[in-house]
Amino acid sequence: MRVVDLGAGVGYFAEETLRRVGPTGRLDLVDIDAENLAIARNRLGDDGRVTVHVGTAAAVPTLPDASADRVLLSLVLCCLVDKEGAMETAWRVLRPGGRVLVTYPRGAVPGRRGRVVLRVTAGRWRALRDRRPWILLPVRRGWAVHRFLLEKPAVP
Repeated sequence: MRVVDLGAGVGYFAEETLRRVGPTGRLDLVDIDAENLAIARNRLGDDGRVTVHVGTAAAVPTLPDASADRVLLSLVLCCLVDKEGAMETAWRVLRPGGRVLVTYPRGAVPGRRGRVVLRVTAGRWRALRDRRPWILLPVRRGWAVHRFLLEKPAVP
């Protein structure tokens, strides 16, 4: 299994993901901040199952089309200006039948006066989801975050 973590930061989910993909699985960590990826790489050591990609969630040309079984977009959509681009990347890299887990905060994301707050509203989420024919799968409700499990149809 190959998992892509878009907006991986310091690799918060990396160790658990590697445990789940097993000895033959792969994990691609994508983040715009090379320093965060270096921290993740340092924490994970020389694990050959991990590849890091410096870039935005909306533009990762080093990830081949239809190469991933799972994509993780956890607590990152609320931080992105190009939310559509991140969802398009998830669609592009997923194999047919692949799944993406999207999470974002339930409450407002704090912002200072005069700064753009990039939170994800219910309407914005519907618009993002409806750009492609995702299949919405049931997932346990989170108390602090919205959780959505989407599947790319097996037949285009």
